[in-house]
Amino acid sequence: MSPHKDIKFPPLTPSQKQRLTYEHRLQNGTVQTSEEGQEGESAGAVSVQPAARKLCWTGSSYIYAGPGRKPQLLMQLESYVNKELHTISSHEPTFQELKLQVYRDVFGCFIKEFKTYQPLLSGIKKEYENTLAYLQDQIRELEPLRSHLRLVTEECDRKIQARWAEEQAEIGALKREKQQLQRHIEAMREKEKAMEAVVDRLQSQLSQQYLQYREERDARKLLIWQLNDLTRGSVKEEHPADDNIEAKDPVGLQLALKVCREDLTKAQVELNRMKAEYWDVVPRRNWDTLEQTHRQNLLQFKTLQGDFDQLKREYDTLLELHKSGSMQNKTQDPITVQMDESVSQGKSHIQSRNLKDPIDSDAPESSTLTVQEFRAALMTAFPLKSDQEIDELVASAQSEPDNSNDTISSQRLHSLLAESGVAALPPALE
Repeated sequence: MSPHKDIKFPPLTPSQKQRLTYEHRLQNGTVQTSEEGQEGESAGAVSVQPAARKLCWTGSSYIYAGPGRKPQLLMQLESYVNKELHTISSHEPTFQELKLQVYRDVFGCFIKEFKTYQPLLSGIKKEYENTLAYLQDQIRELEPLRSHLRLVTEECDRKIQARWAEEQAEIGALKREKQQLQRHIEAMREKEKAMEAVVDRLQSQLSQQYLQYREERDARKLLIWQLNDLTRGSVKEEHPADDNIEAKDPVGLQLALKVCREDLTKAQVELNRMKAEYWDVVPRRNWDTLEQTHRQNLLQFKTLQGDFDQLKREYDTLLELHKSGSMQNKTQDPITVQMDESVSQGKSHIQSRNLKDPIDSDAPESSTLTVQEFRAALMTAFPLKSDQEIDELVASAQSEPDNSNDTISSQRLHSLLAESGVAALPPALE
């Protein structure tokens, strides 16, 4: 960057403007003045050069020079910077701060020389100083974090190394185990091949022994048949009269005995299996009997349940009537209450005797009943008994000597009623 770029000079006075106009006129070569004469003049004198001219104020804050020369202030500042930097060692821990301090001093001198721009440059310097101070504070605050980060990084690296070492050890152990298992598998395969060879050899030996056994068995059977033939021939010679008797082959008997034993074993196994499977099974006959009894009991239960429901409804109705007429009963005469009780007792006696009316009505006319009448009377007298029990009572009544298969004495019915206590039953049995 050029040192003269972006530099703004202070406003010129009218005399200076005239001088500049005069200098522009002298650019065509009409006026020439030596450089030595210009240096000897007092402050504020003007020196004109034909090629290029710069205004140089000696002893002032503003210094101007040509392209081939440097201002005196610049040379002084550069010499100061070089001298101070040479005195500072780069190995010192505060090298950068000392270097910054040198440039800070030079910049301060520069600001002092340019009084017109001093406020702006001072503000710029102040902002830079504040920014540097802020950044240094931030660095100081982040310094513990950096140390902590370094410690955490080292700890993580150490953990990673330890974990990597563990994984390497585990991988090595797994590889060794894998190799060992592979060797074991190879050994098992070789052992399996050896066992297969042994099995093949034993199977071949067994087949050979089986062939030898078959040949030996056939030879023995042949010898036994020959012996039997010789025996039968000798027996025929000794006993010619017994030729019609059929000789039995002992080999056939042995085979038949063997077959019988096998059949007996199979039958025993089948019997044990049947016992194990059907040990808790009920016979069909008992099952049918129990099923029929259950159905009869279920029908009786339904009938009794219906009667009970009807009686309960009647009882509830009477209870409601009793509650509704309780106030009226308190105002009635006690004699009326006694009459109602006598009437109700008479009704209960009548209902209790309805059970024996058909029998008592037939008693004076005839002393015998048919089987159907006897059964109907029993069913009326004993509604809770099943048909099987009624049949048993009918059969027991027919078995008596005074009765026949078609007629039964009414005295037997009275005796059954007396034994069961039907005459003393309450009216609820109606």
